[in-house]
Amino acid sequence: MRFASRTALLSAIFACSPVFGQGGVVPVGQMIPLSCMEALVEVGYQRFAGVFSFIAEKDNPAAFADLITHDKGALKKYLAKVEKDFKVASGVSPWDHEVLQFAATLYNSPLAQTLEKPGDKLLFKLVELSRAPVVPLEDITSKRRSG
Repeated sequence: MRFASRTALLSAIFACSPVFGQGGVVPVGQMIPLSCMEALVEVGYQRFAGVFSFIAEKDNPAAFADLITHDKGALKKYLAKVEKDFKVASGVSPWDHEVLQFAATLYNSPLAQTLEKPGDKLLFKLVELSRAPVVPLEDITSKRRSG
């Protein structure tokens, strides 16, 4: 009797839980965009790849922008990577463009008071790159290889 009631209780909990109530499947991470993985490695945050796999693809650029605006060193490394791509391909990838737009928005919002100021030179570079033309990632990748 005791075992049966425990089983019934666990079944009820799992059935009511938003995580387990959907066929008893625990959600797993998804593939993250190549641009995101590349950026995480570039700034030294590759250990967060698993975390980013749980962030919806459409929200990935905003999450990465939030990450780099809280770490001046990561922002500097990321901007150097994007600037290098810009010099090679005369543009930035769509994913990088979104990251740059979100980061610029964060620095121009009330949240900026909670962020470490990156300095005028980095802010200028961020704004300039956020205005760069958007080039498909495939074009940037092929130009990196040939250049």
